Amino acid sequence: MGRAVKFAHLDTKDFETTESYFFDRFLGARIDSGMESNEGYDLILELGRDEEWYDQNWSAIKKNDLKYDEDVNQYIILTLAELANPQILPLINKYLVSLRSDIGQETVGFDDSAKKYLAYKINADFLLLNLGLFNSDSNVLGDTYFDKGETYYYSAASSLKAIKGGRSGLSDVMEKLSERFGKYVEILRAMKNRHENYFSFHVRIPDAELKQFEHELAVEASKRQNPPSS
Repeated sequence: MGRAVKFAHLDTKDFETTESYFFDRFLGARIDSGMESNEGYDLILELGRDEEWYDQNWSAIKKNDLKYDEDVNQYIILTLAELANPQILPLINKYLVSLRSDIGQETVGFDDSAKKYLAYKINADFLLLNLGLFNSDSNVLGDTYFDKGETYYYSAASSLKAIKGGRSGLSDVMEKLSERFGKYVEILRAMKNRHENYFSFHVRIPDAELKQFEHELAVEASKRQNPPSS
């Protein structure tokens, strides 16, 4: 993740970071919607056990681990905060495909797991935020594209495991997002409905970066409106 961005609220002129801003709104939406963190997580499975017990109950432990989602909260908050940083746009545009396309078809030609991971992660994040926040029909889409989001995050986790040689904290986050993709979309929809102007802040971006961002955004918008003929 990139650096935190400091901004001023348009109404109050108070300064804040994008991370703290989205932290308050995302966790507030979780509480208001009745989907609080770590639902069903049993701390007792983590305490006072010997190695033999862990070996015999690894499946139950793994299922319990996946119910702990403070790490998912942090991941989503940081992903939202990154939206205010124009430096990430070139990387997103490199791998992002349209909503109706399948990034899996693109990754067939990729020669290493790192590229596959980035492609799946970027498109999974796009689906999560698009279905939850940005799509104008987000409140009537239901579970459309949920299966695709689940598959993308699962594939991102698998690619990351191949890179790391096994599980990591981030691959666990991807697995949790895969298993409960719809849940996190619904939290983001609750956040959208709770705060109509959740992007009502002003970020101080250097002129050169802003011009480059506007140019790249215009190019990408043109591609979306005029896709190349097959």
